[in-house]
Amino acid sequence: MGRWLLAGLVAVTSAACGAPRAAPIGGDISSVLAHGIEDGSARFNHSSWDELVQRHAKDGGRRFDYAGLKADEEQFDAYLGALADADLSALSSNEIQALFANAYNAYTIATILDHVSADGAFDIESIRDVADVFGRKDHTVGGFLLSLDNMEHNVLRPLFKDPRFHFAVNCASISCPPLPTRAFTGDEIDKQLDTVTRNALTNPDYVSIDNDALLVTKIMDWYGGDFVNPEYKGSEKSLPKFIAKYATAEVRELVASGGDSVSVRFRDYDWGLNKP
Repeated sequence: MGRWLLAGLVAVTSAACGAPRAAPIGGDISSVLAHGIEDGSARFNHSSWDELVQRHAKDGGRRFDYAGLKADEEQFDAYLGALADADLSALSSNEIQALFANAYNAYTIATILDHVSADGAFDIESIRDVADVFGRKDHTVGGFLLSLDNMEHNVLRPLFKDPRFHFAVNCASISCPPLPTRAFTGDEIDKQLDTVTRNALTNPDYVSIDNDALLVTKIMDWYGGDFVNPEYKGSEKSLPKFIAKYATAEVRELVASGGDSVSVRFRDYDWGLNKP
């Protein structure tokens, strides 16, 4: 599978706990994105990606048919090429959000696809079997070489300050929130972020009640600050209150009765590959 190698200056900073912290991206791409966010009006066509995820995402996005995507590799490569050539300075703020969320998911899938043979056999069991998989800068967006960490932790989180993005990006793992089964678009991004957040937080695999405590996806432990940071869109004073906005009636009733005193425990994270 071809890749596009253009230069760009980027940086990623990790928090002491091991989970990357949100830090605005530096270098030339910073001013390019700022121009688009402030003055951009162009749109980006994600229809090709929309077709691919509808065709190959399985079990509501919990699994992905990587071997099946091999048959559509030409279409997939064309979409990655379009991401590589995108004029970021012309795109509006909403379009940039949609593009980077889709780019993260597409390049994650491209990473796994490189480890699938023509007969559908995998030579890895987890995305973490790929060396420096989140930190390596070999994915091109808008002419800049970026890592997956750059897209999530240096663009989406710090520039747009929306905790719902944690349910929009998929790391090809069983415990990751489901891969969105439709492409994000600038016109629909806010509604789509609500949908993916609700899909995860109403699913008992991500939020459930255990002995009057909430048993919650590990993602809300690693990045818990985003959900309660007053600078972030839609944040709440506590994790239970954020969860309650999207969760089942049973969870909402527990939070309403217990408030901030509701105990929260976090699930173990299964990094196994989300193959069918």
